[in-house]
Amino acid sequence: MSINQSKFGEIGVFSTMIASGPVIIQVRDGRPMTLLVKHGDKPVGELKWKFCGGKVEKGETLEQTASREAKQEICVDVALLHPLLPMVLWSEVPEGGAEKPQVIVLIHYLATITDEPLRGKEVLAMEWFPLDALPPDCAPNVRPVIGSYLANP
Repeated sequence: MSINQSKFGEIGVFSTMIASGPVIIQVRDGRPMTLLVKHGDKPVGELKWKFCGGKVEKGETLEQTASREAKQEICVDVALLHPLLPMVLWSEVPEGGAEKPQVIVLIHYLATITDEPLRGKEVLAMEWFPLDALPPDCAPNVRPVIGSYLANP
């Protein structure tokens, strides 16, 4: 198949996705903490802890996506402060069960919230974690993004 024959979002033998989301960091109980969620179609124990976020929809900016995803997933408005470490992830076996490998471009934004977050309908778990004690089962972007933040807060 040539690139001209591929479907939207596909290049050759893999699919692509651009995603955006907020990285919420606050001092809670005297320690800097980040809010992580688990969502997906698998049992909660099989899912990874992630930042809020999701796929950029047609006509949306990266910032609009980050704000929309926070509203959907944790039911709060966010104030986006500035971009953080962007990442490109290669997934040979995508979490969503797609048949093709997937390239995901992740755009993260440092964000603040003033209201207490609540689990949205698609979120199976939500928890605050100290920046120096992230869970072992977090998504591959979490530790590098937090490390980048700590190097340049």
